[in-house]
Amino acid sequence: MVSNLPQREEFLRKKRNRKMSRRAVEIFLLIFIIGLLSHIFHQPNIRISNVELSGGVLITENDIKEKSLDYIQGSYFWLFPKNNAFLYPSRRLENYLKETFKRINTINIKLKDLETISINITERKPVAVWCDKMPTSEDEGVLSSAERMCYFLDNSSTIFAEAPQFSGNAYFKYYGLITADNPIGLNYIASTTEFNDIENFIEAVKQLSFGPSHLVAKGNDEFSLFISGGGQIYFIHNRVQT
Repeated sequence: MVSNLPQREEFLRKKRNRKMSRRAVEIFLLIFIIGLLSHIFHQPNIRISNVELSGGVLITENDIKEKSLDYIQGSYFWLFPKNNAFLYPSRRLENYLKETFKRINTINIKLKDLETISINITERKPVAVWCDKMPTSEDEGVLSSAERMCYFLDNSSTIFAEAPQFSGNAYFKYYGLITADNPIGLNYIASTTEFNDIENFIEAVKQLSFGPSHLVAKGNDEFSLFISGGGQIYFIHNRVQT
C-alpha cells in the first residue's frame, strides 16, 4: 500500500501559506486604511483653528479660545488629531471649560464650520457673598480688605469668583461651613433647595423691616441671622426660633 503522507503534508503546507498570505493582505489593507484615514483627518481644512464665544460678559473670547485650542491639541493613538472637526471631544471640552472657568453656569459647544467651533455660555450671577472670617460684633459683617476674603455666591450657593471688597450692604453676606483655603467651586450649602429656602426666609425678614445684616452657619442645619443694630434670629432649617 502506497502511503499518501507526503501529498497530505504538501497540501497542508500550501493551505497554511494561503492562510498566511490572506492574513498578510488583511493586515496590509488595515494599515493602509488607517494610514489613509489618518492622512485625511490631518488635512488643515477640517481641523479646528478658531473659536467663537457668545454669552460671555466677564469671560472673554480670547480666554476661551486659548484654553479650548490648547485642550484639543494632540492626537488619539498618535494617529488622529483631536482638533479634527469630526473627532474633537465636545463633551469633555465642555466639562474642562466649566472646571477652568468657575463663572460658567451653562455651556453648549457646536461645530460652526469645519474650522470653527461656536461656544455659547451663560455666566453665574452673584446673589450674595461668602466671607472666610466671621464678623465681629463691632463691624456686623462690614468687609475688611486687610483681614477678610470674600467670594461671590450664585443662586445655587456655588462659590465661583473672588469678590471685590465692598462696604455697606452691596451683597448679603454669609459666613461659616467652608474651611478650604480656596473655596472657589465649592457650595456653601450642598442642597440648592435648602439655600433657596434660607434666601426666601431672609427676604421675608427684610419685608418685616428688621434689616438682616448677615448670616452665620453653625453646622447641623443651624443658622443665626444677625440683625443690623443688634439681635439675631436663631433657626434650624424649616424651624425658626427667635
